Amino acid sequence: MKIIWKTVVLVILTSFLFYMWSGNFAPLQQQVKAEGEVSGSTIGGQEVESLEKDEIISVLNAEIVEWKQNPILLTGNNTDISLDPEWFTFNVEATVEQYENQVATPWYAFWNSAPTVHIPVQFTMNPELITLIEETAQLNTEETIVNINNQVGVLSMEPIETVALDLSMFQTERIAFSSENIVVNSNGLTNIASALNERVIKGGEVFSLLDGLKEINVDANKESVDFVASVLYSVLLQTNVEIVERHSQGIMPNYLEPGVEAKIRKNTNKDLKFINTNNAPIVLKMQLKGTDLLVEIYSVRLDTEATYRVADKVEIKPRTIYRYSAALKVGQEKLVEEGKVGLRVSVYRTISEKNGPFEKDELISSDYYPPTNQVILKSSVVPETPTVTDPDLAIDLNGDGFPDVVTKPSTETDSKANVDGANKDETTEPEIDKETGLPIGTEYDKSGNIVDSITND
Repeated sequence: MKIIWKTVVLVILTSFLFYMWSGNFAPLQQQVKAEGEVSGSTIGGQEVESLEKDEIISVLNAEIVEWKQNPILLTGNNTDISLDPEWFTFNVEATVEQYENQVATPWYAFWNSAPTVHIPVQFTMNPELITLIEETAQLNTEETIVNINNQVGVLSMEPIETVALDLSMFQTERIAFSSENIVVNSNGLTNIASALNERVIKGGEVFSLLDGLKEINVDANKESVDFVASVLYSVLLQTNVEIVERHSQGIMPNYLEPGVEAKIRKNTNKDLKFINTNNAPIVLKMQLKGTDLLVEIYSVRLDTEATYRVADKVEIKPRTIYRYSAALKVGQEKLVEEGKVGLRVSVYRTISEKNGPFEKDELISSDYYPPTNQVILKSSVVPETPTVTDPDLAIDLNGDGFPDVVTKPSTETDSKANVDGANKDETTEPEIDKETGLPIGTEYDKSGNIVDSITND
């Protein structure tokens, strides 16, 4: 009998302890809530524990309408993407059904109170957003989407942090680099390098330098941007990427070689573009090292390597251009602009296998740098020519009062000048026979032609 009684007491005590442990003992339950400050159940961050189903649906719909009033910013890791709220489609009814299923208690545990649950609002994401994230090479797509789901599900209006792609999972190495002394105006150079540093370009992706510098006033920092573009271009020539667009500066800069420099202009849409032709991503690193700009490209170990050379150099000599000015003295000259030799060059790239016979030599570009012509300013003043009288021309031997040497009149004033420009001397005109009307010593032959009478005899 005592054994039976002890067993009954043990069962009662065990049941009581289990009852208190399960949280159904009201005084203990209230104490736990007070000390832990446990709130009621929520859906999408909204408290709904005391509401009926229709009220919950109404509250959630109102919160969603307010949430969609402003775009959500996806930021971090050189990314600022504005998310259109219409890319998210919410399913409030399905969410409320999920909530009711989780808080419902079975009939055999009617003494249990409803549990406290916190669930997000169910929604679907537009595939356009997923594609946008996938195309942003430096982001970890899966983990970034997890962050979006966590914040959109609770209707948060805070900016959503992206997750960077962890390249430590790849065995990367530096495949190309260049360090160039900064010899240009360095205005904005730090911001330009920072905007491009750690940029990841996926396999098959087209990279645009203008897009990479969209937050930089490119046209206000022309020298710095052109310098960065030129050094980057020289590094790209050491890889197997495909150069899609590049523009020459048209003049030989005081850095790098002719044919390797590049020009960027936003207002005329002059860009530097290339395609990562590898399957693996490449990482662009750019930073200032003292007075040098260091540009590097990292990727997984590649089977090929590339080199470039500048060849086919042809010098073009400048011309000399004369200009005239009356401000200079007679015979005076002045150098206005020094002439400089022009140049034609070609850039070739050779891509070869590291452990194989394959080798491809390709022409990348041909550039022309026009010469600077020499300009000389000369005096336009014509010196006066003094009149010199030749005493030999004034000799009068025949005593007629006139010089014996007759000067020939100008062809411009002599109306009797012949076709050769020689003036006819009126004193040498032949005498005319009054009877025949012919020059003395001439006559008509049988054909009516005037011939010398002496010759005719």
